[in-house]
Amino acid sequence: MASLCRLVAIVGLLVAFSADAQVGGPRGVVLPSPQLIHCHSVECSHLWNENGGPADYPAQVLTDVVNGEVVGLTAVYDKSVSVEQLRFAIDTLYPNSEVLRCLWRVEAEQLVIQLSDRNDGTKLLIYLKIAKNGRADSLVPSAHINPIK
Repeated sequence: MASLCRLVAIVGLLVAFSADAQVGGPRGVVLPSPQLIHCHSVECSHLWNENGGPADYPAQVLTDVVNGEVVGLTAVYDKSVSVEQLRFAIDTLYPNSEVLRCLWRVEAEQLVIQLSDRNDGTKLLIYLKIAKNGRADSLVPSAHINPIK
């Protein structure tokens, strides 16, 4: 639990410091790094894929951790960020991915990305690790397991 708190604190600091540095020019979109999906330590420093210019960061990043490994994450973007901006950012970062509507399968990174537009205007990018050998049970966070037998 303390590890997760440290990770959340690191993300908060990165967002706070980088938000101050963003001034002028056209804004892009910053995507969470897929390296976070395979991160086994809270000391992961690769939280953001930077495009080199001013950009909109996620307002919130939620993680699913199983056995100390991040197996999924959800990035919540403000309503000022358009679906087109997010599509462009994903397509630019993963040009060889398989795309089906708002779902990207990125074999090279062993992950799937889903883009959804919520009723309140916020956008969600959900990253999920691809299970190896059909072992999806290894990807289920314990918080989602029903303790009733």
